[in-house]
Amino acid sequence: MNLLRSAALLALSACTGPSSVDTDPAEETDLSTGMQVITDCDPAVGNICPFAGTGDAGFNGDGRSCMETWLSHPMSVTFSPYGKPVIADWNNHKLRVIEADQTVTTIMGTAFIGDGDFEMLDIAEGAPGTTINLNHPTQQRYFPSGDLLSASWHTHKLRIWSPSTGIGRVMVGSALGFSPLETEPPGLPQSAVGMQLNQPRWVEIDSAGNVIIVDMRNELIRKLDMITWEISTIAGSGRHGVLGGLDDDGAPCDSEAAFETCFAFPNNMNPEPGGAIQFSADESELYIADSEAHIIRVLDMASGQTRVLAGSPGVAGDVDAAGRDARFHFPTGLAFDAGTDTLFVADAYNNKIRALDVNSGEVTTFAGTGEATCHGEASATDDTTAAVLVPRCPAQATAGDGGPALEATLFRPYGVDIDLDGNVVISDTFDHRLRVVYR
Repeated sequence: MNLLRSAALLALSACTGPSSVDTDPAEETDLSTGMQVITDCDPAVGNICPFAGTGDAGFNGDGRSCMETWLSHPMSVTFSPYGKPVIADWNNHKLRVIEADQTVTTIMGTAFIGDGDFEMLDIAEGAPGTTINLNHPTQQRYFPSGDLLSASWHTHKLRIWSPSTGIGRVMVGSALGFSPLETEPPGLPQSAVGMQLNQPRWVEIDSAGNVIIVDMRNELIRKLDMITWEISTIAGSGRHGVLGGLDDDGAPCDSEAAFETCFAFPNNMNPEPGGAIQFSADESELYIADSEAHIIRVLDMASGQTRVLAGSPGVAGDVDAAGRDARFHFPTGLAFDAGTDTLFVADAYNNKIRALDVNSGEVTTFAGTGEATCHGEASATDDTTAAVLVPRCPAQATAGDGGPALEATLFRPYGVDIDLDGNVVISDTFDHRLRVVYR
């Protein structure tokens, strides 16, 4: 194991017990009132163990061990050789990292919900990350420079944060909307100055340094060229609809051509986060979680054609099978393991992580029984806002930890990633925890 990998894995391997921290007495939290996770968990292949969070939804300060830290609906976790593990602590409106000493630190976000610092410096030269108000960040990626790019979802922006200075700033985005307007032919690059987004949910960075964006409520996948500072659409017609059905205006959604196809990313007035992307190993294909269509699609980057890799368009279900015989229910997070050609799918409403062989299209269950951890407290028909109010249940702190992942329960997992040692880390969103499955 190289030194870079060892440093990045330290937070995972040693996050096994409580730590003592100094806090402001006014902010002190009695940990005896919180739930306790398993701290002696067998890292055998196939077992699931705690990674961060206690199952308590809330914020109990920074500087605590990851096993003592409270999270609130963590939407994603990101591992990278370029930086520390970082969590989108969605309902705490913060980005938080796991330090080398296994404590959790906020790098962006405050105690307030908002869009930038109060002096509005982050739209120009930037401001300290801990002065920048956020509103439900969803996902993030590191540039090779170590700078962190965040999908600042509910503020319709992409923000960038520097680990060397602690400064964050708006990279692109302004008021919600869509600009620049598309021209003929579709996909023609245009200046990204002043560009508008509408709840960008997911970002990826390709090997050339371009940023690929799931522009969720605009129903588009877009590419930002970081050298020319131009934006272009690479997939989507801008219409919301299920492939093979009708769009919201009643027009057919029957084309799989990139610029003509419909996506079913959530786009109502108060949507939940949906839509995710991952590149194949050689970046010739882009895998797409088409969430409300309940399918995984592939965009051929050369031909501009899409196809269904797994799932049946518009048909929700829970079936392990190959190709269109498989069933998902709101797939909303992706992680690709190039070594095994496996796409891990956060199958949120099925309360599972699925493994998809991208060569055969075969789908199997990787983690989760399908039953929600807090059964009966929320269902797939509840919207996200209502589900936020779900009271804690003691099972959230354990939920099968220490045993086979296939026998554990999850509760609406919205994100999944692969650590630098190949283990799968789950954003068990409505259990308010991160959990790891060893491989």
